[in-house]
Amino acid sequence: MEDVLKIKEPDDTLDVVGESCPVPEMMASKKLKKMKIGQILEVLTDHQPAVDVTLPSLCKNLGYPYMILKDGDLFRFRILKVR
Repeated sequence: MEDVLKIKEPDDTLDVVGESCPVPEMMASKKLKKMKIGQILEVLTDHQPAVDVTLPSLCKNLGYPYMILKDGDLFRFRILKVR
């Protein structure tokens, strides 16, 4: 699964730079509901707690694999919708 998250381009991108919790998690959840199985959502954020706590928690609750790519001060949090 991690290979897919690394290699495949995201199907959709959610830019929540400058937003703090719980905004990144809520917006990612809404966006994921509209996406199809097998698609990747990339969440762009600069909010460390979203990367450390809320987005991983969302993924674990939904059973979605994820991966975090650091790009300077920006995090690219990739989520694979598997069901």
